[in-house]
Amino acid sequence: MIGWTPRHRCAVVTAGVALLAVVTGCTSETPGQALSVPTPVPGSSDTAGTSSSVEDASSFDELARVLPCEVLDPVQVADLGYDPSTADFEDAGLIFMCHYMAAPLEYPLLSINIGANQALDDLNLTNFNFVDYQVGPLRALLITDDREPNKCQISMELGESAHATVIVSLTESREEACESAERVAEVLEPELPREAR
Repeated sequence: MIGWTPRHRCAVVTAGVALLAVVTGCTSETPGQALSVPTPVPGSSDTAGTSSSVEDASSFDELARVLPCEVLDPVQVADLGYDPSTADFEDAGLIFMCHYMAAPLEYPLLSINIGANQALDDLNLTNFNFVDYQVGPLRALLITDDREPNKCQISMELGESAHATVIVSLTESREEACESAERVAEVLEPELPREAR
């Protein structure tokens, strides 16, 4: 068993900060701010577009309400090799993330993020390696960082302005991290909400 030392606490914080670095960047909307739905004037030509606007807003609201610690049930988390009792929700303002450990005070670390208001293509991938990837029907990116050889990230497109991310870190190797991230993404994908198109 690995003891919970200041170095390990720092590693958990670093994982959250690293995702924050990837998530921030190319968006013109204010992070975390709900989009307003225009109210049509009766008899105006804007009425026709109202249905799709309301649908988009309700889709956004549904995604924004998803808590990452509740997407997978405890049995699914345990089957993936992580301890559901270690679930730790992190609200960093821009991102909502859930962390799981293999067991209390033991690694690797799994992080799940639902990005309700940022498109997959808006992720800031400067200084990261990435390749196109597919998880079930979802377009995705497999992302690695040469500075962190024991970490792997898969980000999946949930719609035009939403994505979900799986990060596995603090493993023995990048290969192990990516294999675990792939398994988690495959189990997570059917449970994820989709943005209305």
